[in-house]
Amino acid sequence: MYNFEKMSKTWHYNRTLPPQGELRKCGQIDISSTNLAILDKMLENPIGSNGYKRIHGGDPALNVMNKSINSRSSHMREIGFNENHYFYEFNDERFLSIVNKLKNDHGISYEHYCSIIVPPGQCMPAHGDTYGYLQRYMKRDYSYVEYDLAKNACRYLVFLSDWSWGQSFGAGNAITHQWSVGDVYQWDHRLIHWCSNSGFDPFIFFEITGLQL
Repeated sequence: MYNFEKMSKTWHYNRTLPPQGELRKCGQIDISSTNLAILDKMLENPIGSNGYKRIHGGDPALNVMNKSINSRSSHMREIGFNENHYFYEFNDERFLSIVNKLKNDHGISYEHYCSIIVPPGQCMPAHGDTYGYLQRYMKRDYSYVEYDLAKNACRYLVFLSDWSWGQSFGAGNAITHQWSVGDVYQWDHRLIHWCSNSGFDPFIFFEITGLQL
């Protein structure tokens, strides 16, 4: 059985224990008709909508300066992940109304964000976040800001599609389903998390990462 790196300093990493609130719903926001229309275009043509096809076991994972990510990607290739295993990632400002709502509701600053489409038959493999990008740009652009990564870093997820059969999202030992568009979730710092789509509809969500100071 794969031995996940224990990135979280506070979680138990015991697969046999029941969920203990490590994944939690923390709100619900309205997704406007304008944003839903943008989503429709993204779904029609992900690459043409400036989406990036993220292959789990290949580039850019091969080229990042992160030992943890490179080790995990190497193992995924060994067990059979290949160029046919992917999701689409969108890094732009098309959902600024969602960004601003989350910032105001949860006191987030120095943020970055992305949208993700997981097509039917695909997944986002289990992993823990290193917050490497956050740390790099804070050092580069805001070196005067003092923060504690474990205490101040945060990540929130907003579902942009209703749940359908075959879809799941998990963190730690908790798994959720039956979400609705606009549901907001959070999980504990650096906790293992993943999603899978064995259904017949696209699985779409938005993530924001930043600091709560």
